[in-house]
Amino acid sequence: MNDILRRAASWTGVPYSQHDFHTNEHGTYRTDCSGFASMAWGLPGRPQDPRGGLNTVGLAGISALIDKDDLRPGDLLITLTGDRTTRHVTVFCRWADVARSHYWAYEQCSGHGTVHRIVSYPYLHSTSGYHPYRRRD
Repeated sequence: MNDILRRAASWTGVPYSQHDFHTNEHGTYRTDCSGFASMAWGLPGRPQDPRGGLNTVGLAGISALIDKDDLRPGDLLITLTGDRTTRHVTVFCRWADVARSHYWAYEQCSGHGTVHRIVSYPYLHSTSGYHPYRRRD
C-alpha cells in the first residue's frame, strides 16, 4: 500500500460534511470529497489552507489528465460537471476485475462518510464527466 492509500485508509468512517473538519495524524481537513482527497495527497490543510484543502476544480488544476489504462493506486477520478454540490472525486486503489469495468476506491461521500468500496468505472452509473487524473510533481 502506498502513502496516498495509507492516508486515505486513515479516514475510513469519518462522517461527511462540506462545513466540518477532521483532524488526525495527517492534519486538519474539510470532511467532503475534495478535502479528503487533499488529505490523501498530502496537500496543505489547516492552518496553511484555511479552507481545509482544495476543491475539485483545484485538484484538477494541479493534476494532469491520464488515460484509463494508466491509472495507478493514488490517482483520482474527478468530475468537474455542475457545482460544489454535484462535483465529486474518488481515490483509485486498484482494478476489481480483469475487464477494468470496476475498481476499488476510497471516497468521502454524502450519507456514507469515508468508505472503501468497489465502484463501476468511471463512477457508479455515470457514463460521462468523470476522468482520471494524476498529480503533477
